[in-house]
Amino acid sequence: MRSLPTTLRALGEAETLRRLVAAVASAGDEAGALRAGLACAVDALDADAGAVLRGDAVPAATGWGDAVPSAERLASLAAAGEAVVDLPGAADAITVAAPLADGHLIVVRRERLTDAHTALLRAIAAVLDGTAQMAGDLAAARTARAAAEERAGDLQRRQRLFEDLSGIQRSISHRAPLPEVLDAVVAAAEDLFGDEMPALLLADEDDPGTLRVVASRGLSPAYRESLGSRRAGEGVAGRAYAEGRLVVIEDYSDSADAMPRFRSMGVTAAMAAPVHEHGRPIGSLIVSTHRPGRRYGETERDILCSLAEHASLAVSDAKTVAAVAHQAMHDRLTGLPNGALFRDRLKHAAVRGRRFGRPVAVLFCDLDRFKTVNDSVGHAGGDELLVAIGERLRQCVRASDTAARLGGDEFAVLLEDLDHPGRPHLVAQRIVEALRQPLEVGGHELRPGVSVGVAVGIADAGELLRWADLAMYRAKGEGAGGVAVYEPAMGDAAVDRLALEADLARAVENGELEVDYQPIVELGEQRLVGFEALVRWAHPQRGRMAPGVFVPVAEETGLVRDIGRHVLRSACAQAAQWRRRHPDAGLDTITVNLSGRELADPRLPSDVAAALRSSGLPARCLVLEITETVLMRDTETTLDRLADLKALGVRLAVDDFGTGYSSLRYLRRFPVDILKMAKPFIDTIATDDVDTALACTILDLGANLGLQVVAEGIERDEQATVLRALGCEMGQGYHYARPLSAEAASAMLGDPPRHGVWSVRAGGA
Repeated sequence: MRSLPTTLRALGEAETLRRLVAAVASAGDEAGALRAGLACAVDALDADAGAVLRGDAVPAATGWGDAVPSAERLASLAAAGEAVVDLPGAADAITVAAPLADGHLIVVRRERLTDAHTALLRAIAAVLDGTAQMAGDLAAARTARAAAEERAGDLQRRQRLFEDLSGIQRSISHRAPLPEVLDAVVAAAEDLFGDEMPALLLADEDDPGTLRVVASRGLSPAYRESLGSRRAGEGVAGRAYAEGRLVVIEDYSDSADAMPRFRSMGVTAAMAAPVHEHGRPIGSLIVSTHRPGRRYGETERDILCSLAEHASLAVSDAKTVAAVAHQAMHDRLTGLPNGALFRDRLKHAAVRGRRFGRPVAVLFCDLDRFKTVNDSVGHAGGDELLVAIGERLRQCVRASDTAARLGGDEFAVLLEDLDHPGRPHLVAQRIVEALRQPLEVGGHELRPGVSVGVAVGIADAGELLRWADLAMYRAKGEGAGGVAVYEPAMGDAAVDRLALEADLARAVENGELEVDYQPIVELGEQRLVGFEALVRWAHPQRGRMAPGVFVPVAEETGLVRDIGRHVLRSACAQAAQWRRRHPDAGLDTITVNLSGRELADPRLPSDVAAALRSSGLPARCLVLEITETVLMRDTETTLDRLADLKALGVRLAVDDFGTGYSSLRYLRRFPVDILKMAKPFIDTIATDDVDTALACTILDLGANLGLQVVAEGIERDEQATVLRALGCEMGQGYHYARPLSAEAASAMLGDPPRHGVWSVRAGGA
């Protein structure tokens, strides 16, 4: 696929040549045409000066001030290839020349021309050569019409040429369909060459060595069949294509290059000019005749070349526009249709489905664990994986179906003309199975997996895509690598979710969220040493809601930052107040949880510093708690953020330690102070030898790394007993107290425990 910069450069070249033809065509004579062409060249190449050398004359020059070089000097500069000259205000400028029929087109720039600039200069010179000459010829013919009656026909032909070229130019500018423009070129050839038989042949895209007729006029069925295909280098048309130049054969029957079948059909002469796409030959324009003694003069040769140049402009412009359109509607990485093209096709499919009563199916595919893949093999490996997945998706659907990449790790499939109701589910299962198979990426064997939501029905495009999206979330919720088919109840759940999001936004705005506090206890002396701050929401209609219900909503909507800052400020202020009112209570820490979204926020360190300043709480008393899975994301950014927090003097804790799979590899890199042993290890620590051994391992790891270990989720006395025996110093859980309101926690600070359990144990929620 052509790169976008190359495509845009080609589009600019075609536009420059179109402007050149228009400017030259509007000139009154050859001198005016040369001036107009020179001005176009200087402007297109951002040059400082330029000149046209014709034989011993300089018919056009610009930018030289009063020191226009002589024809002899210009000829010397042209012969040098590149030369350095002085211009007014621009010393050491560089000249570059492109050949004309009897001279040169010369431009001068402060900077050396690139290869692309040089190619454009030559293209301008090639177009200017023929069109300027024709402009001069037309002017001369007009003035001599009365005195040279024998030239009246030639003058009329030239007039028609400019009219035909103007019409072709308008068609190109107005983006007329390419077949229509090429037919106009052939029609102009028929008009201008009289009884000739014109045809335009282009190389076959699958077999560039073969030319095929794409437009023709005045051909008998037998002759058109003979021209139907032509090998490169074969005959006049094939030679013009292969050699990239005008080829003329007169006295055709006696020519060694004549093709026997055309000789037998009575062809007496033929002439062909090459057609190019951005300078590369892609075909030829041919005229041939049965007229005896036919000769093609210079003017007629120029006319054919000019028509071929216009065919070249039309093809180059159409191919460039098509390439730009393709890139705009296809994913750069996988080559699949992108989201815009998918939605357009889905829109049309949905309209057809409603018109004919035929259901349409949409499959919404979201890769599982793609973030983990990016973290393990890097973004280049992630891109390689996406390309492989795109290819597997193509293999799972019919050619008439549409598989697209919507963006990121999301793909979609459109199925029409369903042959049986179960086909969408079968295709979804096929996709799941295909992506379960291992893929080799960057030396790693990966099994990414995918969750697929299926929506089938007669509805508008937006509804179908929304239904499939909802079904995909249901599939993910039921476990990675699954398929779910949309049901109306999913829509009800989505509406309920939207209502919850709106209620949560209002709760945050109105300060309705509360902060509870769960004690952290020194296990040996059963002494209260700190609290963990936990957010709570008493919904007006739904009642008291668990954090597991509304915190994920806050994460997805971005409200978690506002909630997190509210908890941080409230906890710091409350802890500072407790330390002032109960200086002998031994309250050492207040722990605040950080979500992944909060840790990714570059404003977090400044917000923490502000909360400490406003509350007066010493930084060493604040513990910021991050889950083990969050710690693994985007490790370099995470490391920088944690370093900024440590610089404030706060302590850092890893929550749910032991539930991840790779944290030990990174633990030494992160500046953590505390490991919070995950509750699953505590649940069976008094009855399961394996969990007891794992708990010992975590405690030994903490001791070896100089980290404090806090056991979470202690609910029974025997658990606390085993943990004390293993050497665990700190713990928390319902055995000591549930999360308490600020008032209940304040009362607890002044109430020593009885038999290891505080009297307020049943309080809170």
